[in-house]
Amino acid sequence: MESYHIIIIVIAVSGSAVIKNSVGIGAGVFLLPVLTLVLPPKVALGLGAPAMLISDLVGIKNYWGEWDKRELAFLLPPAIIGVVLGGLLILQVSDRSFKLFVGAVAFIFSLYRLVKIKYPGDKVRGRLNISGITSDKLSILFGFFGGLVSTLIHAGGIVMSIYLINRHSNKRGFVATLVVFFAMINLSKWIAYSQIGILTWDIAIFVLMLSPLIILGGFIGNIINRKLQYPLFQTIVLVLTLIIGCRLFVTA
Repeated sequence: MESYHIIIIVIAVSGSAVIKNSVGIGAGVFLLPVLTLVLPPKVALGLGAPAMLISDLVGIKNYWGEWDKRELAFLLPPAIIGVVLGGLLILQVSDRSFKLFVGAVAFIFSLYRLVKIKYPGDKVRGRLNISGITSDKLSILFGFFGGLVSTLIHAGGIVMSIYLINRHSNKRGFVATLVVFFAMINLSKWIAYSQIGILTWDIAIFVLMLSPLIILGGFIGNIINRKLQYPLFQTIVLVLTLIIGCRLFVTA
């Protein structure tokens, strides 16, 4: 790799750790498009699993005991099934289609979140309001699709945030539950990606070498969550993700 490749990878993995530990959602949507700028899409996907697992472990330390155990008990079993199915589907998707999909998801997600920040009124919130639904079947459904989407494009946070934001009024509980959920998912993805050949020991060792920067990003994210107002930070991340998504979509 060229030196600028490594710089971009460092920005991707450390930046995603900051996002995961501060706002809880959007880490994968930021990580994968940035990695795809310098790596083949499926290599970027494989590298993302151990990178995000490290930031998840930092998150578990930062949010220890603040997660919703009952929610996780319903979400995780179907999510593992989603990971298995996602691992099988990856092999059927071409690199160009994969790049187009990643770009489109990054664009749509970031644009939607930017609109929510600009117009936070009841009309925007109401379109995705599921707070009145308490069925355990809904937990199973969202858990499955969270695992599936996370395996395919590291964007399970989009699915899970729609569900969990209506279950938690406490931002710490919201982020903590997401962190534990994706720690288990990313561990499962590591196994799945290894089995299909998109995550090798060389990639895992490379990510391990970057782990101090990922850990640092995780602690910075926790400080942002505790001490700072992060609307501006979130807006900057979303604008960058929007631009990167456009670039991937246009150049695929």
